[in-house]
Amino acid sequence: MSIGRNDKCPCNSGKKYKHCHLKIEKLRKQMERDNLRDISESERKQLQSHDRNRVKQLFDSKGKECLYSNCDRKPIKSHTFPRNILEKQIARKTDNGYSVFSTDIKNIVSNLQNPRSYSELFYEVNINDAGTMPLFCEEHDNQIFSPIETFKPIPTEKQYIFLYAYRFFLYHFSKEKYALIDYHDVIASEKGVGKSLSSDTRNKRNSIYANATKIANTKTNITNLDVLKIKFDQVMNHTLPSDAKIDEHFKVYGYKLKNDIQWCGAGCTEFSYNDTGVMNHLGCSFGLIPQNRDFPAYFYCVVPNEENDYLKDKLLKLLNDKYDGYKNEKDTASFENIIKYYIFDSSENIIISPDIIDELRDKEICFFNEKGKLLKNSQYEWLLQANSLLIQVKGVQNEEVRNIVYNILEKIDLF
Repeated sequence: MSIGRNDKCPCNSGKKYKHCHLKIEKLRKQMERDNLRDISESERKQLQSHDRNRVKQLFDSKGKECLYSNCDRKPIKSHTFPRNILEKQIARKTDNGYSVFSTDIKNIVSNLQNPRSYSELFYEVNINDAGTMPLFCEEHDNQIFSPIETFKPIPTEKQYIFLYAYRFFLYHFSKEKYALIDYHDVIASEKGVGKSLSSDTRNKRNSIYANATKIANTKTNITNLDVLKIKFDQVMNHTLPSDAKIDEHFKVYGYKLKNDIQWCGAGCTEFSYNDTGVMNHLGCSFGLIPQNRDFPAYFYCVVPNEENDYLKDKLLKLLNDKYDGYKNEKDTASFENIIKYYIFDSSENIIISPDIIDELRDKEICFFNEKGKLLKNSQYEWLLQANSLLIQVKGVQNEEVRNIVYNILEKIDLF
């Protein structure tokens, strides 16, 4: 598809192509030209150490405040998915304790300069560190989330799902805010790690990070994130809001799954269907929650009331229609594939059982490409390919690529 510079950008931002994704594509190409995969081993280790220390700032409670409204206490390291779920439903005992595989941003950033690992998606992590971030002080963490961790008190279905969505949104909110911080992390030649790097490596690295920050600022609507944060705060003016209080601001759609699951994920994304700019919409929260106590596994969608009418004959109709086929056992696979698609498209917080990872690496699947050539690879490698394609079309309505991803995910055994 040919797009003119002055055409509307296909991402539905409402901007001209030259002011939106054309700019992003140029930045990405420059980042690829600046790649650091051929640098010396010693420089690679220096950069990995620097990146590792930089990303620690996101997960360090130093200088941060509890995200509960009007609380200025220091936050503790909070699990987005309760530790008891990870231990009972997903983790496997290893020499390093109970471990899971996670789309762990700390490992992803730490391995950006590693030619053997930079394209990896899942990293093995101990459950103590899986999906954790300093979000709430100890008092509010215990008060707010005891209904979904210790079931004291026992929540309604709506409260149960909403509390997960609240915690996941704040994980997303904190990460996006951190990514949008003005670029100040320039490696200087006269101090720190900069002293040990060649000028070429140092300049390339600084260019990569500066361009990445520009892309993040182009793609994220920080104003709408702040609006969503206020809406969640208005609901959470009591530590366990009533169903009626939740209804004042959000519609909660919970889809019970028939079987237990060994993976989970959550994310937040905006939707636009060619008729309005995506920046005009508030994000919807998605999540896949494993079974816990008397609550079954759920896929959920939490929609701001402002978006509900817009999505009811679009996204929500699709989910509800496919769910009817799932419940009636007429078409189980289609609903499960929609879950896979939305979780991998919108989530930066996916946690999977080591048993599933082993199975994905062992099972092979075949595809014919557009030239009729037979391609064979493990399900895990195809999953990496699907994720890579989704990253390429993030925020863009490229039906051809998204259909390829959807077809790949149909072959991946996650349920």
